[in-house]
Amino acid sequence: MGTAHRPQPRARCLMRLLILFLLSLPFGAHAANAPVWNAQSVLHAIASTQVQTVQFSEEKFLGVLDTPLLSQGVLTFRPPDGLEKHTTAPQDELMTLQGQALTYTRQGKTYQLDLTEHPEAAAYAVGIRALLTGDIAVLQRSYLLQLSGDAAHWSLQLLPTDPRLLSLIKAISVTGSGGYLHLIEYDQADGDRSVMTLAPESKAPAAP
Repeated sequence: MGTAHRPQPRARCLMRLLILFLLSLPFGAHAANAPVWNAQSVLHAIASTQVQTVQFSEEKFLGVLDTPLLSQGVLTFRPPDGLEKHTTAPQDELMTLQGQALTYTRQGKTYQLDLTEHPEAAAYAVGIRALLTGDIAVLQRSYLLQLSGDAAHWSLQLLPTDPRLLSLIKAISVTGSGGYLHLIEYDQADGDRSVMTLAPESKAPAAP
């Protein structure tokens, strides 16, 4: 009786083969090594790219105008929290975000805005900076993130969840590949929108 339940040699061989087969399936340790594709991985790729200066061309579509407004210039990210947009054409303008301070210079005049006093503007400006630094926690405070595509060509949509922000912005759509941003499109609540095309500083972007 004591030996009746002892596995026979052939049964033990089959059990070993079954175990080897299960260990070869794509889960467990294999799944842990598989790349995870989500908004966090996209933002991490952007933050890890180390591209801190890009050229941009922008089209602004305004309801009161028949043709879009065109501009171009340079975007510069200065770690850890500095962001600069220098428009070089059609006229020189400089917008700088440093911490919670937004500074705008045009035609020799400088204007300053404390973002702590303007939460809507803060969510808009800080959201773009969080996109560049890969800070998903900051983005999720004000936006719902929707990702589509794959690593070779992805699209990330930011949908405002704050009612005050939603009164200004309908959506922000970002497209890119790997850790590189190629296009940022802003759809405003009033129907106006802007499309910004990005390219490395050594290569001027084509008009959208």
